Amino acid sequence: MTAENPKRSRGLLVVFEGLDRAGKTTQCQLLYEKLAKRFGAGRVRVQKVPDRSTQIGQAINAYLVSQTHLPDQAIHLLFSANRWELRESILSSLAAGQTVILDRYVPSGVAYSLAKGIPDMSLEWCLAPDRGLPQPDVTIFLDVDPENAKLQTARADFGRERYEVSEFQAKVRESFKTILGDDANPGALPMGKVITIDASQKLDTVATCIWDAIKDLDIGDKKMEIIQ
Repeated sequence: MTAENPKRSRGLLVVFEGLDRAGKTTQCQLLYEKLAKRFGAGRVRVQKVPDRSTQIGQAINAYLVSQTHLPDQAIHLLFSANRWELRESILSSLAAGQTVILDRYVPSGVAYSLAKGIPDMSLEWCLAPDRGLPQPDVTIFLDVDPENAKLQTARADFGRERYEVSEFQAKVRESFKTILGDDANPGALPMGKVITIDASQKLDTVATCIWDAIKDLDIGDKKMEIIQ
């Protein structure tokens, strides 16, 4: 990413993952600004997942703010359907040479469902609906202990949504580690190059770690892979 590669046939797909209040949205924006400054704003795009602007996204939002009740299996499939809604848009942007930065993706959907500990929602069951979606080139996992004091004041509105409970977030963190693993110990879900960063550090330090990890990433003429 240090220079335009004439062999590069598409944009990069970069995913940010982590617990609520880990700093994903902030770091997505900081990375966007760096890439836009280097390559131009038209060459990079940020997308929040789920996309709450769609009809499915609105149903998800109503569930998250506890306005509606749905079976856990149903809400898991709704989250997956929302990602499928974004599939063509993501692929189109990548084909046009745009780098696409996703604020959450498949790992979040799987991790949050697994953390519920429901017997008939196994890892394989949770993964199945997302097979066929684009596989990221790199996944950045912003790892932080949910009891970290820094998180307690990170968002004034924390706790208003269904999953924003520290005890549950601790289970989600363990699920993320099972799903993502690392370069030495691959996780259960292929998510490209997985980079784990200690998100309890200062914001600027985390941003520097992210930039150092991906600034020289070059996919060359590698074709887009799908989640198997």
